[in-house]
Order: sequence, then structure tokens, then C-alpha cells
Amino acid sequence: MTLDTDEAVAADAGTPPSEFPAAAKLGPMLRARRKEIGKTMKQVAAEAGLTEGFISQIERGLSTPSLISLYNVVNALGTTVDAFLSQPPRHSHSMVSHAGERPGYNVETKERVYELLERGFPGAKLNGCITHMPPGYVSELTSHEGEDFLYLIEGEMLYEVDGKEYRLRAGDTLHFPSSLPHRARNVGPGPARELWVGTTRIITED
Repeated sequence: MTLDTDEAVAADAGTPPSEFPAAAKLGPMLRARRKEIGKTMKQVAAEAGLTEGFISQIERGLSTPSLISLYNVVNALGTTVDAFLSQPPRHSHSMVSHAGERPGYNVETKERVYELLERGFPGAKLNGCITHMPPGYVSELTSHEGEDFLYLIEGEMLYEVDGKEYRLRAGDTLHFPSSLPHRARNVGPGPARELWVGTTRIITED
């Protein structure tokens, strides 16, 4: 029997992945927060580096944002990703991260799982995440502060950065300023796994 991506992660970790609210719940929560602070979708879209149409789709539960896009949206809303986690991430600042012991988080879709890597010490500038992407996965076009370094662990991905396409296979890397518009697509026949290291602090520090 072949496990799907989230089941494989859960089997390795011994526990099911923690979940963000489902899209049907996430959207209304984001909309309520936006109305609470008196911002329009156009303002949020501009600050998050996304389109107004995509913000509308998120709020209506029609589209699910990637983790970095969710970060951009909640940042524009003056809150944090942590507020939308059903289980807060650990902040042990362990210098070592063991495979099979990291919790996996997903946003609505169970096939796309994020293993948030622990920062090794307080005040660390680098942040890491291993993303599990199912066949056919396509991310939205986004941009944010900082820089991104990607190492493709498994699969075949097509990355678009500032209008140029880069096809990566297992073992290949990509490094670029995060301010450039970028998106990713799994073009391989199976799932892909990507190690992301960047200066964007997705999860807040204790």
C-alpha cells in the first residue's frame, strides 16, 4: 500500500500532522480579521504581494494559500501565522533536528505538508522548512521580504522567478531575492520534497 504524503509524514513522526484551519474556516477567519481592522481586500492584496482576486478566493474558501502567502496575508492583517495553528509549534531552539520527530503542518489540503524546522538558537536569522508537494501542485505568484534558498530533495519542480523559469531535479538548488515575484509547480510524475531556508520569519519567536 502506498501512503500519500501526509500519511507518510505521520507514519514517520508517529503522530498525525497538525492542521491549520480548513479553507472553509480559514477564509471567514481572515475576512473577520480584515473587517475588524478596517482594511479592504485591495489594501491587503497590495501589502501581501498577491492579487485582490486571490484574496477574495481565500476568504470565500475557494483557494488555499501556501504557507508563505498565508504569512504575507496575516502580516498585512497585523497578526501572525501562529494564530491560525491548531497546535503551536515548539520553540526548544534545538541545534539538532531529527527526521521522524518533526510535526507536519498543512493548510486545508492534506497532501501538502510543511515540516517547520526548529531555529537552533534565540535570535537566529535563518528559518527552514521542508515542504511536501503532491503531483500537479501549483503555487500562487507571490513575493516577500528577505531571500530564499531552495534545495530539491526529491522530485522535479519548475520554479518561476521574475518571469524566468528554472527546472530543478533532486539535488539542484535555487537562491534568489524573495522580493522578486515567484511561484513553483510540481512537474514530475510523483510527489516532491523541497528544503527551504530563508530570512523570512514565518513563525514568531517566543
